[in-house]
Amino acid sequence: MKYLFKYSATLVLLLVLFSSCRKEPVYDVVPNIEFKRVEKSTFDEFGLKRDRISIVVGFQDGDGNLGLTRTSDTTHADLRRPFNFGSPYYNNFITKLYIKRLQQNGESRFEEYIFPVQGFDFSGRFPRLSSDDRTEPLEGDIKYSFDITSDLFRIGDVIKLDVFIYDRTLPVPNRSNIVTTSEITLFQ
Repeated sequence: MKYLFKYSATLVLLLVLFSSCRKEPVYDVVPNIEFKRVEKSTFDEFGLKRDRISIVVGFQDGDGNLGLTRTSDTTHADLRRPFNFGSPYYNNFITKLYIKRLQQNGESRFEEYIFPVQGFDFSGRFPRLSSDDRTEPLEGDIKYSFDITSDLFRIGDVIKLDVFIYDRTLPVPNRSNIVTTSEITLFQ
């Protein structure tokens, strides 16, 4: 009886130890994203309609080096090359906007939207997703938001966006795959 209790306690202890060990996932160091959803809120301000568009993408990254610090300190690593202003890597959440246009044959198709101001788009920066510089797998969601106003688009315009992200790998950041959002009807 004494041996039965001794071995049972040891067996239970071993089961608890092994069941609490969690193996870390293994992801590629090049970020992978998947489109999850678009959230939209419409506001009317001083006779001008505004949509707040939020794009939610899921991500997996093997070394967890996603996001850039928002700072005005130009000596900070996240504002030095290749993440300096004017660099193609300054923004880490990249968007390309398409608008649905009616064709002469009566069908509609999406065409790339050319902004009236050269260099303007809805790309931007999302903050660091890890508070330290440890190299470890990360998985989760990024919610990126921007505003669209009715001075650039008409009520009822339908848009969609291609999206990809960059990580902080040096000297050249890794680029994720490209995902496409669902269609978004503006100002309704």
